[in-house]
Amino acid sequence: MHLEVLVEEPSMKKALDILIPKIIDSNHSFEVHNFRSKQDLMSKLEQRLRGYSKLRSSWEFKIVILIDEDRQNCRELKQFLVNVANKSGVADISLCRIVVEELEAWFFGDIPAIRAVYPRIPESLGEQIRFRNPDQIPGGTWEALDKVLIQYGYRKGLVKTEAAAKIAQHMDPWNNKSISFQFFRDGIINLVR
Repeated sequence: MHLEVLVEEPSMKKALDILIPKIIDSNHSFEVHNFRSKQDLMSKLEQRLRGYSKLRSSWEFKIVILIDEDRQNCRELKQFLVNVANKSGVADISLCRIVVEELEAWFFGDIPAIRAVYPRIPESLGEQIRFRNPDQIPGGTWEALDKVLIQYGYRKGLVKTEAAAKIAQHMDPWNNKSISFQFFRDGIINLVR
């Protein structure tokens, strides 16, 4: 099975290029397509999905659409994606997922992976009340990871695409505490069955 994965920005593409092969076996292929922003992806989504709909008879594939929640209503966002997939005629071959709240929540779901890249961060970070549930970190997960890196002596803070590629290399998809990551992982597995 081939997966066409639509994401909103380059750091998500960097992470998924590394994570998807850890989730599905090599019998499956995939390509991650990143857009300039969430708004760019959402504004072009229907046209893109209609294009995929036209290819259905000549190509076997499934579609994954992944966007950040960004403090929006998660149910409304997912319903928007599902509605566009329905309207475009690809709902039956699509997986719509929301990253709660941002990609960095998935990184906080795997503290050992963060520490593999940034070893000055303490092992106990994930035990701190603020970071126990990666999908509910207050104040934004991008901002939180940036602050943690600076706090522990990484002066540049968070450089998103660089961090995404490096942290994803060390992530264990089977031991991630982020519920939104788990839904993504399990959705991908079910999609290629």
